[in-house]
Amino acid sequence: MKKVSICIPTYGKAEYVKQLLESIFRQTYLDYEIIITDDTVGNEVEQIVALYKDDRIKYYHNSEKLGHIFNWNRAIELATGEYIKIMFSDDWFTYNDSLEKYVKLLDENYNAGFAFSGSMQVSNTESYARMISTDFIKRLKKDYRTIFTGNEAGAPSGTIFRNNGIKFDEKSNWASDQELYLHLLSEFSDFSYSNEPLVSIGIHAGQYTNLFKERDQRIFNDYYYMFTKYNLIENFDCREFFEEMMLRYGKSIMFARKVGYKTLNYFNKKIKYVWKNKVLDYIDAGKRKINDIKKTK
Repeated sequence: MKKVSICIPTYGKAEYVKQLLESIFRQTYLDYEIIITDDTVGNEVEQIVALYKDDRIKYYHNSEKLGHIFNWNRAIELATGEYIKIMFSDDWFTYNDSLEKYVKLLDENYNAGFAFSGSMQVSNTESYARMISTDFIKRLKKDYRTIFTGNEAGAPSGTIFRNNGIKFDEKSNWASDQELYLHLLSEFSDFSYSNEPLVSIGIHAGQYTNLFKERDQRIFNDYYYMFTKYNLIENFDCREFFEEMMLRYGKSIMFARKVGYKTLNYFNKKIKYVWKNKVLDYIDAGKRKINDIKKTK
């Protein structure tokens, strides 16, 4: 059994898969297997994989398209390694010793079930390092549940975790990575991290998160699901964060009460929110319109 299962769920993007595989075969750490689960209708990815004569590659062409999260879980289910290293097909290892450093994060902290790193964000026009703030680490160490309020752990490609049967929750969508991290952090007493950008994340219009529009109801549903699943109302920061989200999405007083908020408090905050973000906006818009009319006279 290999130490690390590098799990690569893919749907097309054969050129990206080649780039990722090249970065894997440059790694100084060699105790790994590569699990590729392919949702592509054609065989373009399979043709790329066939170029590499390495028995560490285990390629699976799904008989029917599974879809994003289900295909991610298919790769995890097939993994036999002690550690799971998810790598989305449009991402790659930044350095030749990136995998070695990821493994070290878990090897040197037995209590950590989950580790993450900084990343390089790379598009066609720019690249920059995404760092992890000191404040985020402090908050996470104080109470892991605060990852609900902001996911600085980053994309799944920037993480590694112990293979103990935890997968992406297939009820989640946009925040599926946050839900996974919450689950992992709830099962283990610690985590490890590195600010070094060990992976490079390909930024482009076809990314999964770009399938969701601003204020997409599916985004709210994900947070509502996590909020109730992990009983996050017990945490002050999570409670305040989700209350603000309910206000932005126009949730009713009845909904707030069902979740566990005090009716009168939410009512007062809703009145203030509507005044500040709706009424005053209409007033300002009216003033601008009047000024524009005066300018044309």
